[in-house]
Amino acid sequence: MPAKRKPVATPELSRLTVLAAGDEKQFADHALELIASGERLAREAALAALVERPVARTRERLRDLFFELHADGLKRDQGAIQRVDIVRILRALGDIRDADIALSATDAFEKLKAFDDDLSWRLRAEGLMMLAETSADLFPYVAVEHLDDNTGIDGAPASIAFQLLAGLGHFVPLYQWLMSSEHLPRAEIFELLARGAPRDVVSRYVASTIGVALRREDEVMLTTLAESIVNLEMEDSYAALGDVMSAKISDELYGYLAVLLAGTNRAPLLAILDWQLHRGRRPKLVEQALRVRTTREQQVILDRWQKGE
Repeated sequence: MPAKRKPVATPELSRLTVLAAGDEKQFADHALELIASGERLAREAALAALVERPVARTRERLRDLFFELHADGLKRDQGAIQRVDIVRILRALGDIRDADIALSATDAFEKLKAFDDDLSWRLRAEGLMMLAETSADLFPYVAVEHLDDNTGIDGAPASIAFQLLAGLGHFVPLYQWLMSSEHLPRAEIFELLARGAPRDVVSRYVASTIGVALRREDEVMLTTLAESIVNLEMEDSYAALGDVMSAKISDELYGYLAVLLAGTNRAPLLAILDWQLHRGRRPKLVEQALRVRTTREQQVILDRWQKGE
C-alpha cells in the first residue's frame, strides 16, 4: 500500500493543527473547508485530523465524500487512504445508519493493471469492523465472504473476520472453515474455536483432523494440533495425543511430542508417557524427554521403568 505522504505546510494546514486542540466548531468548519478545497493533500490532512478528533457535524459531508471517492477509487483515492480515514471517523461517531458505508468498504477490491498488489485490503478490514458495530445481523454473512481474504498484514482482512466472528459468538463458520479439507489447521483459528465453541464440537474436530493427518502422514498438521491441545489444556483431547504417539510417525515428531508432554508435568500427559515408556515402540525417546528437566513425578516413572515394574 502506498505510504501516506506528509502534506506540505501551508497556513491553512497550520491553522488546522491549532484548531484541533481548541474550539470544536471552528476546527470542524476549517476541516470541512479543506475537504471542499479539492486539494488532495489538504483533504488527507483534514481527514487525518478528524480521525484524532471526530466531530459529529462532519458526518454527512464525510458520507458524501466516501461515495465520491469510492466511485473511482484507483484514480481519486489510490490505496484507499482517504476512505480508510473516513471509515475510522464514522466508526468513532458510532451511527448505525452508516452500515451502508461499511458494506461498500468490505466490497473494495482494487488493483492496478500493471501490478498484482492489493491496494484496498485495509479498507475491507476497516469495513468489517464497522459492519460488526453497525449491523450485527448482516455482519456474519459478509464476514464469511472474507475468511480466505488474507492478502494484508497478519492475514487481514481474514484474520479480523475470524476474530470478530469468534468475539460475537459465531463459531459455526470457524468450524466449517477448519473442517474444509483444503485448509491446514492454523493454530490461531483453532484456538478461537477451542476457546468458545462447545467442548464436544472441539473434540470432534480434533479427532477428525488427527485422523486425516495420520492418513496423509502430515506431521505439520499433527504438530499444530498437538501444540494447541497442550497449550489450551484441552483435557478432552489428551487421549488423542496418545493415539498419535502410538501411530506411524517419524522419530523426530515422536521425540518432539514426548518433550512437549514432559514439559507440562501434568498428570494425564505424564500417564501417556508412562504408557509409551512401558508399551510403546520407542522407550529411549521417552526416557530422553523425561530426563530433560526431571521432576519428582517424572523420576518416579523412570525409577519404576528401570526396575521393570
